[in-house]
Amino acid sequence: MNRLKLFRYSGNKHRYIKYYRRPPEGTKRIVEPYLGSGAYWFSTDLPCLGYEANGDVVAMWKWLKTTTPKELNDLSEAVESIKVDPSNVGKPDVRRLGLSLGQETYVRINVTGVIVGQLTAWKIYPQYSLPVENTVRCLPRLKDIDVVHGSANEYVHSDGDLLFVDPPYLGTTAGYEEKGKKSHESTYDFKETKSLISSTSNPVVFTYGDGAERLFPEYVWNKVCVRKVPNLRRGGTVDRVESVAYVNW
Repeated sequence: MNRLKLFRYSGNKHRYIKYYRRPPEGTKRIVEPYLGSGAYWFSTDLPCLGYEANGDVVAMWKWLKTTTPKELNDLSEAVESIKVDPSNVGKPDVRRLGLSLGQETYVRINVTGVIVGQLTAWKIYPQYSLPVENTVRCLPRLKDIDVVHGSANEYVHSDGDLLFVDPPYLGTTAGYEEKGKKSHESTYDFKETKSLISSTSNPVVFTYGDGAERLFPEYVWNKVCVRKVPNLRRGGTVDRVESVAYVNW
């Protein structure tokens, strides 16, 4: 099974892909209406259509589609250099690098904050480095994805699609913030996901965390695993259930 991973991302389903059903025979395209890191698509050899509401994440995807291994290595060298810049007072700020939005988001999501994979911090932590080697391995696949800056409910049914639906989890804060805007988790309406799934007769892999059966009782849920996640407010960790439902199979 392909286990490519383009960048670090909070809530990344990369580690759970082995638990999900593979696309059925005849599938022509993967659709990820909540694109994020595109984890499910990267586990296949199919083309993809991804919808992403966060403009910063969209800018990162679009930059990655056009970047080169040399540019990634140059960016990594810039990050490592600023870490040891003697003019630093405390941890260096990403904004000092003068990057494009796509580059800046890639750096932020990979090396800033106590917990990487989020978009809530600007300070570069010395223990983290850009995952250039992993990203370079993913670059050839990017020719097969179209990324749309928009909401999940913009998807229009097309025969042959498989939908991998992984929306924000209500009551959690995974840090999907966009500059100058509210967190997309805080504006997410679970009814959007219900409407999306009901609009298609294509197979759907629907993943969700705690509250899946309460919010979406119309689906049959299978528990994938229980994982420990950091409790940022009180310290330590808390248990979170990861579940999956299969629709139109």
